[in-house]
Amino acid sequence: MKHSYMKLAILILLVFSFSCSKKDEFLEKKPSTNLVVPETLADFTRLLDNTGLNVTGIIGSVSADEYYLANKQNWEALAVNFERNGYIWAKDIFGGMRDVLDWNRPYEQILYANIVLEGLKAIQKNAINEYDFNRVEGHAFFIRGFALFNLAQVFAEPFDANTANNRLGLPIRLEADISIKSKRATLQETYDQILADLVKAESLLPHKVPGGDRNRPYKVAAQALLARVYLSMRKYDLALHYADSALNLYSSLMSFSTLNRTSALPIQTLNPETIYWCVQSDLLSRVVSKFRTAPNTLVNAELYSMYDENDLRKIILFTISTIHNKPVFKGSYDGTNRAFGGIATDEIYLIKAECQVRLKDYKDGLNTLNTLLKTRWMIDTYVDLTATNKEDALAIVLRERRKELPFRGLRWQDLRRLNKEGANITITRELDGVTYKLTPQSPLYVIPIPPDEMRFGLLEQNIR
Repeated sequence: MKHSYMKLAILILLVFSFSCSKKDEFLEKKPSTNLVVPETLADFTRLLDNTGLNVTGIIGSVSADEYYLANKQNWEALAVNFERNGYIWAKDIFGGMRDVLDWNRPYEQILYANIVLEGLKAIQKNAINEYDFNRVEGHAFFIRGFALFNLAQVFAEPFDANTANNRLGLPIRLEADISIKSKRATLQETYDQILADLVKAESLLPHKVPGGDRNRPYKVAAQALLARVYLSMRKYDLALHYADSALNLYSSLMSFSTLNRTSALPIQTLNPETIYWCVQSDLLSRVVSKFRTAPNTLVNAELYSMYDENDLRKIILFTISTIHNKPVFKGSYDGTNRAFGGIATDEIYLIKAECQVRLKDYKDGLNTLNTLLKTRWMIDTYVDLTATNKEDALAIVLRERRKELPFRGLRWQDLRRLNKEGANITITRELDGVTYKLTPQSPLYVIPIPPDEMRFGLLEQNIR
C-alpha cells in the first residue's frame, strides 16, 4: 500500500505541474522545481476537477448477471485477466496481474482528496472565500467517501451490522503522508469513515441545481450518495431520509417518449436526471464501457424479457445484434459508449420507493415508483402498478429497479445486499457445456486484495 501510494503522490504532483501554465504565479515562485505543490483554492479546484476522479471500477460489473458472452471463443478473447476470470468467478481472479485499476484508482482519488484537505489547513477561511472554501472542502470529502465506498463494494464483505466489528474492511488513508503504513480497518470502521466523510460533505457543499458542472458534487449529490450507502447497509430508514432530502432538492426526470428511439446513443451526456457525472473505467475492457456494445456481449435474456412492448426502455436502452440477433446494451446515461457510473434521479426514486415499501405504507412506495415509470412508457399506455400486500409490492419495486438500472455498476451491490436479505439469487454462466455458479453467500462475492499490495506483507488477504 505504501509503495502504490508513493507512486500516486509523485504522479499527482507531476500531472498537476504539467497542467499549469508557465505564467502561473505559483510556478514563478518556484522556478527551481518540476513538482508544483498546490496552495490556493484555485489550485485545489483544479486538482478536484481532474476527470480521473470521476471514474469508478468495473470488477463488479464484470462479475454481475446483466450480460453473457456468446461463446467460449469470445471469453478466451478477453484481454484482461480479471475480466476473463471474473466472468466465471475464479478464485484467482487476477492471475498475477499488476496495477489493478479497481484498487489503484480509488486510492489515487483518496490521495487527491487528502492533499486538498491537508492543503486547506493553510488557508484562512473568511467572508470573501467561504463559499469556495466550503465547496472545495466538501468536494474533497465527497471524493474520499465515494472512493472508499466503491472499494468496499468489491474488496470487502457486504455490510452486516451484526458482524461488521469482526470482519475485515479496508485500509483507511486520511493523510497525504506516504510514509505512514496502512493496515485493514474493520468493516464497521470502514463504513463509519465513509459515512463521516459524506455527512461532512453534505454539510459543506452548497445547494446548486445540477448544470454543466455535474462532474462536481453539490449538496444533492452527497444526499443521494448517502441514500445509496445506507441502502447497501440495509439501513432503510436512513436511506429513505436521504433519498427524500435529495429529491426535495432535485427531482427532474426525462420523458423517454421525447428521446430518439432509433439513435445509437439516445440519452445525452449530462441529461436532466444526472446528479453526479461519473463513468466506469473502460481501459482495455471488452465487457464494460466502449466495447460493451460489441455484438458478442449479450444482454441477460431473463432481464430483457421483463420489458413490456410499450415500455420505451426496451428500445432506448437496448438494440439487437445483427450477428447473433440478440439484444445488446446501448443506453448509457453518459451519452457515449462508456458506461455511466454516477448518480441520477431515477436511482433515488427507486431507493425511496423500496424504503417506503419496506418501512411504511407499501402503497406510498408504489406511488413513488409509478411517478418514475410514467416517464418510461409510450404516451397514454402506462397503467399504475398496484399490489395487495407488502411482499408483492417489494417484488415489483425490486423488479423495476433491475429494469431501470442495467449496466450502471449497481447490480453487484444489489446482489450482495439482497442475498443478505434472503433473496437466494444464484448466478450461472455456461461455456461450451461447462456451468459455473455463484451461490448467494459465496466468499467469491469478495474480490481478493491485488497481488501488488499483498507482496509487501502488510495486509490480510480475503479468503475465497
